[in-house]
Amino acid sequence: MAPSAIVAAAVAALAARYPGFKVEAHGGRFAESDVPLLLAKAPALLLGCGGLPRLEAVGERGWRADWNWALYVLGADVGATGRDALALDTCADLMTWLPEQTWGVPGARLVDPAAISADNLFTGHVNILRVSLWGLTWPQSIPLTLE
Repeated sequence: MAPSAIVAAAVAALAARYPGFKVEAHGGRFAESDVPLLLAKAPALLLGCGGLPRLEAVGERGWRADWNWALYVLGADVGATGRDALALDTCADLMTWLPEQTWGVPGARLVDPAAISADNLFTGHVNILRVSLWGLTWPQSIPLTLE
């Protein structure tokens, strides 16, 4: 699969699992100044490839890439559930669900649970914006088609 198709497949899998969230592909990192622009999307999951640190040839026309996935979890106050609890609980659920995901890509390797990292990206004054923002990262080896 092409890299963009892999991201689209991962977005579709996330959207099916988290129907209460807006799920989108995201181009990568963003700055604190971008957070207000993302508020309208919360609660949301934004997924992107944070890098492809290694590519190796497989056979005559195949490739395998090591992906550095990045998933941003934006929590918003939803009913009785506060934004912090929503984001934290979603991150915990993601960390238990991600190890089995291959995004429907034949030959994709399973995710090593010990390699998944979740971090609270903004606290303090960002709380005034009424959003909680966490980032999950993990590596995964996935075959690619670059044609």
